[in-house]
Amino acid sequence: MDQPVIEGKARRKGGDRRREIVEAALRCLERVGYAELTARKIAAEAGMSLGHITYHFADMDEVLAETCLLASERLQVAADAKITMPGATPAERLEAFLKAGFSDEFLEMSHLRTRIDLWSAAMSYPTIAQTERALYDRYRAQLEKLLHQVSDPWKTDRIPMVSDLIMATLDGLWLDWMRRRDPKAVQNGLEACVLFARLRLGGA
Repeated sequence: MDQPVIEGKARRKGGDRRREIVEAALRCLERVGYAELTARKIAAEAGMSLGHITYHFADMDEVLAETCLLASERLQVAADAKITMPGATPAERLEAFLKAGFSDEFLEMSHLRTRIDLWSAAMSYPTIAQTERALYDRYRAQLEKLLHQVSDPWKTDRIPMVSDLIMATLDGLWLDWMRRRDPKAVQNGLEACVLFARLRLGGA
């Protein structure tokens, strides 16, 4: 009678352990970078034995995929909070959504290095590439939802083109910030994305 409860607690504990390992992996990535990352360092960071990692994850590929998910999850939470802004125009919501990813927290060099490392890892690890692609698609879907709100009804066929340009511009702004650390350039780039959307889509 009590067995299902015990199993449920065991599953939750397992999930907690996985989360702790992934959070430790993200801290390690931010501190030492992808090239120096090892399972032993993650275990030490998490305060666990190496066996905990091999028990909860099939390999480092899986650890890194979930680390990518966690890093993007934090960015997604910040962006999601900007989608509903009472009294804001569609263009204002779009601008706030784009700017959410360029707050001080996400412009820290440790965070930026982690993003670059995970992008690089995605070139070699299919699981990470799949996770990164799913996160990209989710963000783009939210962006296009906002673009629909900006667009005149008869111009919605232009949304994929506008979305392509904005997504590429955002990636470029991350890299430009790493090189020049110019907040005005970031602001100009984000405002230009909104202006382009309004000019091409013709809405408010």
